[in-house]
Amino acid sequence: MTQTTDTTAESESSAATVTVTLDRLSLEQALIDVEVANARVIDLTARLSESHLETQQLRQQVLELSTLSSPTSANSLRALMAGPIKAIARRVLPLSVRTRLRSALG
Repeated sequence: MTQTTDTTAESESSAATVTVTLDRLSLEQALIDVEVANARVIDLTARLSESHLETQQLRQQVLELSTLSSPTSANSLRALMAGPIKAIARRVLPLSVRTRLRSALG
């Protein structure tokens, strides 16, 4: 019976050693997984920040372009160019042509 008791004690000791080893390996793997997850979060946060900044810049450009092509800017360009064009038309075009153009442009 002592031999059976010794064998049982050895197998229990061996099982405890295996359990401790597995627990240590599981803990190491869990720590590695946490490090990988943290690295992913940091990378995704950086990408999100860059995308947000790019979106803000593009929105600003769209806003600037939309104000350039707005009707008020077209009217201001028309007002800016009207004087010189009228002066050239007075010198170059006969009165009848200027009158027809004025009525056509309304």
